Amino acid sequence: MPDSLSPPPDRQRFVVTLERMLRPLVRLLLDHGVGLPSLVELLKATYVQVADRHFKLQGKAQTDSRISLLTGVHRKDIKRLRDGMNQQKMTFETPLAAQVLGCWTGDERYRDACGQPLPLPRFPREGQSLSFETLVQSAGKDIRPRSLLDEWLHAGIVTLDEHDDVHLQVASAVPSTARDDKLEFMGRNIHDHLAAIGANLRQSPSPFIERCVFYDGLSPDQIALLRALAQERAMDALVEINRLAREMLETRTDSNAADSQRFNFGMYFYHESEHEDER
Repeated sequence: MPDSLSPPPDRQRFVVTLERMLRPLVRLLLDHGVGLPSLVELLKATYVQVADRHFKLQGKAQTDSRISLLTGVHRKDIKRLRDGMNQQKMTFETPLAAQVLGCWTGDERYRDACGQPLPLPRFPREGQSLSFETLVQSAGKDIRPRSLLDEWLHAGIVTLDEHDDVHLQVASAVPSTARDDKLEFMGRNIHDHLAAIGANLRQSPSPFIERCVFYDGLSPDQIALLRALAQERAMDALVEINRLAREMLETRTDSNAADSQRFNFGMYFYHESEHEDER
């Protein structure tokens, strides 16, 4: 019997890669009580949305029949899902704590001559325009300076000295330990990482940076050293990119909403037992 029904090697490799990629996602879904029926419904909606947006034929309206052909989703489901698409617009907003951190490390008013974040008095003082309280309030009224200070003190992101000045510990700085903020960044970062990978697979040469360094056979102590070095170098890069991007945004004179673009530059470091991924 001819082997014409077997998938081509490239597709086989893609499916194997996809299966490996899905394992941590399924674990995450189960962690949050999302079972297969809920995921299937979400996948249907996402398939319809992506096909409707990215796979149109030039000069032709995107029909339910064509979307069904592309996605395998039944036409009656497509009509229902398309009718509800405009009612479920999801946006990602930068958590306020991250905005505070970005301002403190990027705004020249809050940095010293060496570019390091200045210690800030906890409350406004006579003759000083800057304080931790005014910094937090500049990000929005929905976050209380005392609440953020308590959270950051607990996480080791800031310290208080004997003068009641707040010092940012850049090496330990993370936007927030709040669960909602972590979910916000998960949606933003995983979306953009996958979008970069997809663009690199579709286009040659690859348009986006997507690099990593990986080794196995290392001891826990060696991993700890590498993790500390990676965190230090990553924070240096993130702080510098943040400073420059903020400076560019504030000094842009040709502001035009039609040609405005966003970017996302991130780092990660992950380690596990060599046999963890096989279980």
